[in-house]
Order: sequence, then C-alpha cells, then structure tokens
Amino acid sequence: MSQNYCYFNGDILPVKDAHIHISDLGLLRSYAVFDYFRTYKSKPFMLADHLERFRNSAEELRLTLSLTDGEIASIIDELIHKSEVVDVGIRMVITGGYSLDSMAVSYPNFMIIIEPLPVMAEEVYSKGVSLKTYEYLREVPLIKSTAYLNAIKLQPMKEQYDVWDLLYYFENGVLECPRNNFFIFKDKVLITPKDHILKGVTRKKILELARGVFEVQERKLTLDELWEADEAFISGTTKRIIPVVKIDDRSIGDGEVGECTKELTQLFDEYIEAL
Repeated sequence: MSQNYCYFNGDILPVKDAHIHISDLGLLRSYAVFDYFRTYKSKPFMLADHLERFRNSAEELRLTLSLTDGEIASIIDELIHKSEVVDVGIRMVITGGYSLDSMAVSYPNFMIIIEPLPVMAEEVYSKGVSLKTYEYLREVPLIKSTAYLNAIKLQPMKEQYDVWDLLYYFENGVLECPRNNFFIFKDKVLITPKDHILKGVTRKKILELARGVFEVQERKLTLDELWEADEAFISGTTKRIIPVVKIDDRSIGDGEVGECTKELTQLFDEYIEAL
C-alpha cells in the first residue's frame, strides 16, 4: 500500500494528516468502540453484519453515528480505491468526543482507517497453535470497545509460555481469546461458548456453514469438556480458522489438526472463493 488513507469527521485524507485532540474521551477514558473487518477481492466481507455490530456497540455507549450504512459503504469504497491494493483491513472507530471535564460525552469523533492485512504463517494452519488459559471476564463482553488493557498487559505471557494466544475462562466456563472466538469438536459435534463473549462476524458465518454438515451447539463450555475435546480452533477476521492442538500442557485430541476442522476450513475457504 503506497499510502494509508482514512476518513475523519467528513474528510478523506492520508492517515499521517489525521489528528485528534488530547481531550478526546477515547484517549482519556478508553470511551470508544470500534469494528474491524477485511475485504476479499476488494469487497468488504459481511459489511452489513459488521455495521450492525458497530451500531449496537455505539448505542450501548450513547454514541451517535450520524451517517447511514449506505454513506459509510460509499466512503469505504472510496478508501479502498485510493489504497490501490486488492485487499485491506478496515477499522471503524467512534469515540466519546472532546470533553471539557473528562467525563461528559460530547459530539463523537468518527473515523474509518485503511490498514495493511497481517500475514499469517502457513504453518499455523497446517500444524496448529497452542493456547494458555487465563481467568478473566471482560467488563462488557458484547461491546467491541477499544479498552484492551488486559489483553495488552498480558502480551508478555504469550512469550513466557510460548503460546499463540491466551484463552479466557471464568467460573469454569470457557469464553474466548482476546481477539478471537473459540470452538471445539467432540464426537463430531461443534460446540462454542454462547454467553459473556463478543460474537464475531466470522464466528457467525462459520456456524452458518457448519449447520449444514455438523450438529452445532452454542452453550456454556466447561473446562472439563475442554480437556476432553477431540479438536479445537479459533476464528477471526484475518485468521479465518486456525486449529488449536495444545492448551496449557495438554494436547487436544491427538495433538494434530483434526479432520472436522479441516472440513470446516475447506467449507469456509470455498465460501470465500465463491464470493
């Protein structure tokens, strides 16, 4: 990407020229929400679902998004065109705005940022990854807020334990990774946590595809069930489906990428290819 562009409060400009005042509640109080998605073949993936989740998050924090979905889609199309690459990541952020007393919500600041997509190593898909469990429940799980304090604070744990990421659980219920949803297969039944998580858009599409092939259960997933799982994987916007072969010091199943995970990955990839 020759130059990154963004939309900021009515203007499209290079990212380097966009500035926000230090009184913004997003900076002072992490009072802001965001959504992140990507394009395939230059088209935003499941844009309507991301916009719906973004609006729901904003409404929960009393942040007013004045633009219509159609207007936002047009802005995104223009940003993609200016980026001069086939596929990009797109980040939408709305903050509490500039505040005189660092508490009162004013007129929100709204931005859309075009970003390069991260590159995943092929071996994470072919060999799978490992996770480390950590007990933690996010304050407002259904809101995709910018408050990633705990996730960033715990980043050194990934290096300490030589794992791909952390897996949150709370009161014996498995939840999610800091930026990804979590699934297991047991006896060819796909199980994923239902409550106290951020319900990803990629997660939604995976469940839709899986229901035509596997039995699907959205419910509480206990730690005991986790250790008895045949297969496991995580999902996310840029990661698609990444197999999980080890959690803490325990192998999942036989410690190899499972056949059900491979089949579901193929279904997802075929869906993407057909777009």
